[in-house]
Amino acid sequence: MNDCMSKILRVLKYTFRGLLILIIGGLIIYNVYNIISRTVFGISMPKLFGFAFATVASGSMADEIDTGDFIVIKEQSEYLLGDVITFYDSESRTYITHRIILVSGGNYATKGDANDAPDNFTVSESAIVGKVVAVWRGGGKTVDFLQSPLGLFCIAAAGILMWLIPEIVTEVIQKLKNGKKT
Repeated sequence: MNDCMSKILRVLKYTFRGLLILIIGGLIIYNVYNIISRTVFGISMPKLFGFAFATVASGSMADEIDTGDFIVIKEQSEYLLGDVITFYDSESRTYITHRIILVSGGNYATKGDANDAPDNFTVSESAIVGKVVAVWRGGGKTVDFLQSPLGLFCIAAAGILMWLIPEIVTEVIQKLKNGKKT
């Protein structure tokens, strides 16, 4: 029975550590990819497998998308009337997320849901990052923190702690088992 329990704990420990390596490794790779894309290649909104991610900075799309929400943007082969898209506005040098209200060839008229009037410009297809496919309410603050130096330190510290917990549990069980034998 004790040998079986020991094997189960060992399998759980290695499974847990494997998942931990995948999660923390993925976060590190994603952050390094973002840093290199932004600093070396000058891409301010890098895409990974056709997806981009952003924290919303204004309330122009409220109530559907609010300030501080985290959005997932997916590159599309075509954009349709009613799609919520993120695009780069070269005049203001910012990314904007608004709804398509008119399609005319390769140009799109857009408007923020909370705005009274449409945008006073059209968006060319080449300026579009993609369509908003998911919204994590309030998640932008969490993501921004996790990408900060302090957030990365917290991820690393939590990873180390979680790596050590199975060792501590195994040691405590071993001491309890040895205490029963004497």
